[in-house]
Amino acid sequence: MYVRMSNKGIAFLAILLAAVSAATVPAGANPGEAFLERIALTPGGGALRVGPVQPARAGAAGEASGAASKVPLVGGWTADGAVALPGRGGGLDYVLSHAAYRADEASDLLLHFDGGAPRDEAGNYEAEAGPGFSVEGPKSLLGGGSASFRGKGSAVSLRPRSGALFGKDSRFRDFSVEFWLYPVNAENGEVILLWQSLRKLPGGVLPQRLSCVVAAGRVSWGFENFFERPVAGKAGPAEAATRLDLRARSPLVPRAWSHHLLRFDGDTGLLEYLVDGRPEATAYATPSGREAGPGGAVFAPAAGAASPLVVGEGYAGLMDELRISRRFVEKPSLSPYGRDPGLVLSPVVDLGFGHSRLASIEAVARTPGNSSVELSYRLAEDWAGWRLDYPAWTPFRPGEALPAGARGRYLQVRADLYADGTGRLGPALSSIAVAYEPDPPPPPPARLAGLPKDGAAELRWTRVPESDVAGYLVYYGDAPGEYFGVGAAEGPSPVDAGLSTTLTLTGLANGRLVYVAVAAYDSAARAGAGPGTAGAAASASAAASRAGEFSTEVSVRPSRTAR
Repeated sequence: MYVRMSNKGIAFLAILLAAVSAATVPAGANPGEAFLERIALTPGGGALRVGPVQPARAGAAGEASGAASKVPLVGGWTADGAVALPGRGGGLDYVLSHAAYRADEASDLLLHFDGGAPRDEAGNYEAEAGPGFSVEGPKSLLGGGSASFRGKGSAVSLRPRSGALFGKDSRFRDFSVEFWLYPVNAENGEVILLWQSLRKLPGGVLPQRLSCVVAAGRVSWGFENFFERPVAGKAGPAEAATRLDLRARSPLVPRAWSHHLLRFDGDTGLLEYLVDGRPEATAYATPSGREAGPGGAVFAPAAGAASPLVVGEGYAGLMDELRISRRFVEKPSLSPYGRDPGLVLSPVVDLGFGHSRLASIEAVARTPGNSSVELSYRLAEDWAGWRLDYPAWTPFRPGEALPAGARGRYLQVRADLYADGTGRLGPALSSIAVAYEPDPPPPPPARLAGLPKDGAAELRWTRVPESDVAGYLVYYGDAPGEYFGVGAAEGPSPVDAGLSTTLTLTGLANGRLVYVAVAAYDSAARAGAGPGTAGAAASASAAASRAGEFSTEVSVRPSRTAR
């Protein structure tokens, strides 16, 4: 199939091909060899062929001729862990996908803020955004967008459904709250998170509050009656008021992304606040205010009435990947790209002819820091049956000459994208350009003539004047253009005549027309037969893979009276 491209995409490919065609031929190229053709592929676009390109003399540049044309492709670009985004050159670049959180069995709330109205991926909260809420794309950290808050009118209200941690009369132990922040000014009094509720007790109503605010340029967390504190010596539900506060040691930096994690350990009573993985404040929800030993008393979180959790009320800035988990998050994910590589596969490119020689493959990519793009290719005469791991991939370095044995018709290129050691810088793949030498099969024989015989057809043709012709195939059948005959004593169509320019088909029915055409094949067919190939049928099959065009068709009617 042909992939559709816009005029802008075609212009971009033409510019790329012009640049690639001006590059020096890889070291070791023979200036006397046949002209090379080049194919350029761009992510999300199609492919253009320009050629031939004359191999360069030492120290000179190659010279392209001929008009660009579209190239047949099998399938399209595919990626896993990578996405195609607008690049610097006007086309698309493949870059690593952001390591956004994924909902799992421990997820209580998950907001990606990637676009449109906010939605809880965990399904435990109903989100309602204020009229001033919006999604910021260009400055987003993970995924396709980040929440943009501009005060009270842009706050997001999260109403808990049954079973949510902040649902009615909820009891739980371990929990974590984490998010990314990009504050505009980090002014005092900005409210990042706020939850307020009431708990009914036999002795009255106990107000509850969980807050995350900016105070004195630092993030502060407050927990008022959020943890159950049973009154000593009383068997009933009587509780004493509790209050826990955590204040970061480091100031909140404006106009910079930072990761924030609050986590609670129900076994030890540890309540800890971390910024970018570094502890900023700790407290213990225990009677002693210190870590509880094995079997020691720990105040457990307890919610009263179902009340909404309000996000971004009074906050100015961006937020991304808000997650609440029913577990103590041991190691937060602080890398936008994570540790796993991204995989990009090009379409399968049809080079046009079998046994074509792959000369080199160029790639345009950016690798900031110590990020990397590792490239490999696979090449075969047929693409049917290909899987991700078959045929095997051969690694290569862009621009270097490939082995002489790199021959085939169908080509696919693989790119593995790796982030740098911090996981904060990732590579970008802009385009791939292939240089190859086509190996067209021989032209058809001329002057095919048929002479009827008794139960046979005697055939003659002229030799094809090319040095690599390895033989001729005789195709026959009982209808014009349909060469599926099986009745000849020499075997089913096609019959391999070798280098002979004559062949007599015997065992044919007298009186019935037989239609015949001849095609030449070259020496690549012998190599394509492979080791262990035996028998006339196997030989003809290998030869057919390298056969050229049919000759002019002739018809012959065998007869008992023929001389």
